[in-house]
Order: sequence, then structure tokens, then C-alpha cells
Amino acid sequence: MTTERQSGNEPAAAEPSWNLRAVTWLSGAQFFMFGIAIGVMTVAWAEVIRSLDLSDGFFGTAHLLLPVVGLLTLLSAKRLYRHLDHRHIGIYGQLSLIGLLVMLAVSRHFVALLVAFVLAGLGSALVDTATNSVFMEIQARGGREVMNMMYAINSGGTVISALGAGALISLGMDYRWVAVLFAAVMAPVLIASFAIRYPPVTPEEPEEAPGGAAAEDDIGIFKLMRNPLFRVVFVMTVLGIAVESIVQVWSVIYVDQLLNAPIVYGGAAFALFSLTMMIGRMINAGLVAALGIRKSFLISAVGTAISGALLMAGTHLWLSVFAFLLMGIAIAGVQPTCLSAAARVAPSRVNIVAAAMMVPAYAAFIGTPTAYGWLSDATSLNTAMVIVVLAGVGIGVLALGRPVAEADRAAEPTEPEETEVTARP
Repeated sequence: MTTERQSGNEPAAAEPSWNLRAVTWLSGAQFFMFGIAIGVMTVAWAEVIRSLDLSDGFFGTAHLLLPVVGLLTLLSAKRLYRHLDHRHIGIYGQLSLIGLLVMLAVSRHFVALLVAFVLAGLGSALVDTATNSVFMEIQARGGREVMNMMYAINSGGTVISALGAGALISLGMDYRWVAVLFAAVMAPVLIASFAIRYPPVTPEEPEEAPGGAAAEDDIGIFKLMRNPLFRVVFVMTVLGIAVESIVQVWSVIYVDQLLNAPIVYGGAAFALFSLTMMIGRMINAGLVAALGIRKSFLISAVGTAISGALLMAGTHLWLSVFAFLLMGIAIAGVQPTCLSAAARVAPSRVNIVAAAMMVPAYAAFIGTPTAYGWLSDATSLNTAMVIVVLAGVGIGVLALGRPVAEADRAAEPTEPEETEVTARP
């Protein structure tokens, strides 16, 4: 299939042939495998801490390497896209994620764990940038919202790998062999990525952004931050990912250490969180269409704050599992809704917008798991869940602001102008 792009009244310029359906399926598969890597990694952390005899605070600090490397990679996205396209960035990201699992498999020393963190940060940032850019392209060219469904697919991969890894470890398989097994599962999608042709990266053209926020010829994160809506969704993404990062890094450890439950229960708690995130993301597009962006964010805010309060109680295994379940469905729509809103700011430079919106995600990963680790050392694993409560409150406050209200009004279908028809004699 040959696709074309048309700007204003200029004739459409032919692009290299690429198949929208094939790219959609492959990008979805890459995002699914990204979820697979996240699930295995999260379940493995409790075993890694035990195997290498690490404290919670020390592990949280070492984990900083993951988001720091990811953030530096995202800040280099503009330069990367001058030399690489969506396909190559996605391929390098997948190679890094597979390398992460291989490093977990061979780690006998703390140094190998540090290398695993570096690969995890690099792989996550590259796959996030490539796939989110393609999802935005698909939305623009196909005329339908796909972001929530793709994020649901990502959560589905996390559910499967978290449950599978937790079950295999509980049955006696060493976590290192579990990592090798799932690395092999990811390999076929990597191979397929070499064969599928991708849409070309949008060339740098001077265009006016909506509302005159910034010219798109040399757009970057600082120019994007001049737009009020972008600033709000940027901060909301920080708060949403702060919650996700705590669950991703600490949920299995929370259940394992605080509640003294077998690791399969910790894996199940994280899997339930991911499952309800998947369900929440599948229904979020309809929720936004029916109720609007603001009400969607407010529902997320209330559910997140309540789930954090339940985890602060930390008195019973099944109450905690329920809290993770509630948290998953509550926080599910925050990031994809923020990404869809951000895409309106610079629609012809979605690769840069996608990378810019991933910056707060990795910034949250820098601060939140580390802060949680040291706060739990000073207090307890359950008391530190106050961070989740505060994040929920913050999302609610931002949702009540003017930029979100204006985004809601802009998303409303315009009423056709009434014209008076006069019968001619």
C-alpha cells in the first residue's frame, strides 16, 4: 500500500510503500513484548534482592540507572531521528530489552545487575519512542483512536509474564532460567521487525502549531512546554507514571516482605494490577468519548487515592490485592489520554511529541521508586504508599484546571451551522 501525505492545498507527495495494517500489528506486538519484559523484570526483583542480599533503599537507589538512562535516551530522540527511523529505533530497543533478560540470567554479582538496569532504561525508552510515534501516525492516517488499545495490549503482555514468571519461580524454576525463557519468547517479534517496512519519519517542515504555540520546524520539549495543555498533561503523566513505577518496582516486594506471602501471590498482585489496567485502557476511549477528558481524569484521581489509602493500611493480603486491582483500573487511562491530548499540540511532529511525553515518565521513574525505597526504610512499606495517595490528589487538582476544560471543549463535535432555505418560485 502506498500512502500519501497532503499539506494545505499542495498536491500529495508519494511516500515509500508501507502497509498500515502490517505496521499496526507489528507495533502492537512490539508493545506486547515490552509488557512481557516488564512483567518478568518486576517479578524477578524480589528474587534478585534476596540473591544479592540488598537492602530496599540500596536497591531503590541502584534502580535509578534505569530511568536515568531512559531519560537521557529520550532527550537525545531528536538527534536519533536524524540518523534512524522508527523501525531501527524499535529494533535497538528490543535488542536492549532481550539483553536485559539475558543479564538477569547471568547476574552473579551486583555489577551485572547494574548493566541490566542500563539495558532496561535504554530498551524501554527506545521502544516507547518508536511505538508511540507509530501509534500517533496510525491515529492520524487511519482516523481512529488506537492509543488506549495499544496500551491495553502492553498491559496484557505484563499480565501474562507476571503470572507466568511468578508461577514458574514458585514451582522451583530459578529466576535466571525464567528470564532466558521469556527472552526466547521475545525473539520472533524482533526478527519480524527487520522485514516490515515502516512509515517514513515526517520531514522537518515549518508549520503553525494549534493556537500558535510553536513552529514545528525546530520543535523540542522547551517549545512544547509553552503550550498550557502540554504542561498540564506533562505533569499528569509524571503523577500517573509515579504510581505505575511504585507498583512495577515494589508490588512484589510489598507482598513478599510486608505480608510474608509466597512470591506467586506477589506476582499475582502485580498481574491483577496489569490486568485491570488492560481492561481500563480498553474502556477508557469510550469513557472519554462519553464523559469527557476531565471526568475521566477525576475518576482516575479518586480511584488512585482510595487504592493508595487501602495499601497504607497493609493489614491483610486480599485487601492489598484488591487495592492493586483498583489502582490498575483507576490509573489506566491517565497516560494514553495524556498522549492523545499532547498529539494535538504538534500533529505533524508526533515523533518529537512522543519522545517529549516519555520524558516525564522516566523522570517519575527516577524519583519515585527511590523515594519510596528510602521512605519505606524510614517508616514501612505500607506507610510509604502515601506517595500514591498524593499522586491521586494531584491528578484531581490538575483535572479541574482551565487547559483540561478547553481540551474537552475542543474535542466536542461542532454543531453544523443552521442555514435558512428559502423556496424559490
